[in-house]
Amino acid sequence: MKRIVLVSPGEFAVEDVPVPKAGPSQVLVRMKKVGVCGSDIHLYRRGAIGEIRMTRPFVIGHECAGEVVAVGPGVDCALAGRRVAVEPQFFCGKCRWCATARTNLCPNQWFLGLPPTDGAMQEYLLHPADLVKPLPDAVSDEAAVALEPLAVALHATNLAKIKPEHSVVILGTGVLGTCVLMILALRRGLRVVAVDVRPDRLERARRMGAAVIEAESGRRADAAERILRALGGTGADVVFECAGDADTLHNMCEVAAPGAHVVVVGTNPDDTVSFSSASARRRGLTMRFVRRSLNTLPECIRLAENRLIAPESIVTHTFRASEVARAFETVANCSDGVLKAVVDMEKW
Repeated sequence: MKRIVLVSPGEFAVEDVPVPKAGPSQVLVRMKKVGVCGSDIHLYRRGAIGEIRMTRPFVIGHECAGEVVAVGPGVDCALAGRRVAVEPQFFCGKCRWCATARTNLCPNQWFLGLPPTDGAMQEYLLHPADLVKPLPDAVSDEAAVALEPLAVALHATNLAKIKPEHSVVILGTGVLGTCVLMILALRRGLRVVAVDVRPDRLERARRMGAAVIEAESGRRADAAERILRALGGTGADVVFECAGDADTLHNMCEVAAPGAHVVVVGTNPDDTVSFSSASARRRGLTMRFVRRSLNTLPECIRLAENRLIAPESIVTHTFRASEVARAFETVANCSDGVLKAVVDMEKW
């Protein structure tokens, strides 16, 4: 089988390796589509994300969907032939966090497509059977790839304790910000303001029902003032930081109302968060940092199946597997109006 290997930052290669065999409690999944995530871009550019670093040529990718082609001993044979979405986080099931249903915080966890665990950009993937979720026919392969960031967004909104009368600010309308907006659109009575530096992304947010503010990079004070003015000067009851940018990480506290929840979803490439402690303290803010998703993938599948959300709408570009370098460059440079790029592992 073929697999795409990130040899070093900015350099891909294609390797031929044997097709693996499913062992006990495993399934073998033939990959159909794999999304390009922001965390993948950190690895692509730097060979690292936070303290996690590549130490060898590495298979990237964790947003994925495919078809089960073989099951190992102890796995229900009914899974064979089923299209599935993949839950990318492995957890130990034994620690006190797992025992209290906080598996996303498991200190013994590992993650598909993050070193040292090879990811999904290969023709066949071995995965634990309990971490694949069957897909209904109504959910397309493109929608299935988008379910992973949607699951993160749903977990983030669950943490925010949102009430119908709340005002909400979303700082950054890339994939995660758009997914948060998609989840919020299921609620009534919210006043949502979306902020970004890219007009094309703001236009998408406007069509989804948000008021929009176009910010300028490096002018955080001006952006904060305009956001506060749009909210009548009082700030937002809930702020979602979805960009991981120094300006938005600073402004997340500046635009929050007293007593607000600030939910940090974005990942800063320099692995730092800087904001005014005085602003946070004087407002009595509750800050929540989002650690992946928490048992939200099945709910996202249900929402997509019932057409309450349209995950496929965030997929703007599809590339052949042989075009993986172009896919990553497009996402890394935010070119051609890209939001979510997908690599088709069935086309080489």
